[in-house]
Amino acid sequence: MTGFRTPNFRDRHAIILHKPGDTIDRLVRQLERLGMKTDVHWPDFPADGSYADVIFFDADNAFDELFPWAPGAAPMPLVALLGSELPGRLEWAMRQGVSSHVVKPVQSSGVFSALVIAFANFEAARETQRLIDALTARLDGRPAVIRAVVALMAACGIDDTAAYARIRSAAMARRVTVEDFCATLDPGAIDRLFADQVNPRKQTR
Repeated sequence: MTGFRTPNFRDRHAIILHKPGDTIDRLVRQLERLGMKTDVHWPDFPADGSYADVIFFDADNAFDELFPWAPGAAPMPLVALLGSELPGRLEWAMRQGVSSHVVKPVQSSGVFSALVIAFANFEAARETQRLIDALTARLDGRPAVIRAVVALMAACGIDDTAAYARIRSAAMARRVTVEDFCATLDPGAIDRLFADQVNPRKQTR
């Protein structure tokens, strides 16, 4: 991850999924000192909870149906509130894709650091997923690129390096990726797009 800056938490929304109590009162006070807006819920996730910028949740008592999304698919950072180090509880929290944690009972320090780390880790995970998606799309498009290169080699009597260079140039002119460009080519598209470059012997056949 590059270019991360400590976020300003003012006017951000935090949902706290935990039973009310002294430790949650301390958490709310610390978040409000940072200018955040807070809502405390338990055990149900609020139906309109998509407005939240971050979720704090009771990792000691959480359950599989706590979140309205699949494990690891949270659309915002998750901060686990942990009072237990039981392996099963830790494993469950990790499966949810937590970005940071706060040890219970909540103290007068640590919440700000947990927030900063949570937002940084969440953004890093999103960048990684975007890279994976882009690489996957390129791999999925490789067969179309290979077909286009082979067709252009045959049509123009050139080697694979020259064929790929011409295809890449055509894709750049259209401001699309090579993979997307090749995916649009039908069997006769090579002759039409590269008519001035086609091998004369093929044109006279």
